[in-house]
Amino acid sequence: MTKNYNTRITLLQRAMNQDDEQAWREFIDVYKNYIYVIIRKMQVAESAREDLLQQVLVKLWQKLPSFEYDKNRAKFRTWIGSVTRNTVVEHIRKQVSMDKKHESAANEKALSYLNSITQPEIEQMAEHEWRLYLTNLAMAKVKVFFSGKALQAFNMSIEGVDNEEIAEQLDLTIGSVYLLKSRVKKRLRDEIKHLRDELE
Repeated sequence: MTKNYNTRITLLQRAMNQDDEQAWREFIDVYKNYIYVIIRKMQVAESAREDLLQQVLVKLWQKLPSFEYDKNRAKFRTWIGSVTRNTVVEHIRKQVSMDKKHESAANEKALSYLNSITQPEIEQMAEHEWRLYLTNLAMAKVKVFFSGKALQAFNMSIEGVDNEEIAEQLDLTIGSVYLLKSRVKKRLRDEIKHLRDELE
C-alpha cells in the first residue's frame, strides 16, 4: 500500500498520463482491493475474480486518459463501479454463450442478476464500499501512531463496550479511556479527510 498520498496534483490526474508508471502503480495499490470487493459483491465465482480484476484494471488504464471529471455528475468511484459491472457482465455473457452447449444454468442466473442491477444501485453499492474502503485504509495508517491500549480502547468502544468496562479491562482510568478514544478518533477523521482530498 502506498504510504504517502501527498502529491502536488491528485493521483487521479497523474494516473491519466499513461507514461507515468509510478502513478499507475500507486493507482493500482489504492483501487485494486476496492474493485475486487465490487466484483465479489456481484456474486462472481471466486475462480474468476482475479482475472476479472486484471481485465478491469486494463480497461481503466485504457479509458482513464479520456475520463472527464465533472463534480456535478457521477463520482469517479461510481465510474469505476460501472466499468467493473460492465466487465463482469461481458464476462458472464461469454460464459453463458459457452455454457449453452453444456446446458449450464448457473451463469444464466448470474447474468440475470447482474442485468437487474440498476445504475442507482451501482452508485449506492460503490458509495457504501468506498466509505468502508477509505475507513479501512485510514485505520491502517492510524495504527502506526498509537499504542496497543489506545487502539484497544477505540476498537472496544466501536464494538459497544462501555467506558467503565474498557477502563477495567485495560487497567485505565475513565479519563484515560476518553482521552485515548478521542485521540484515535480525531486521527482517523483526519486520515479519512486526507484520503478523500487525494483520492476523490
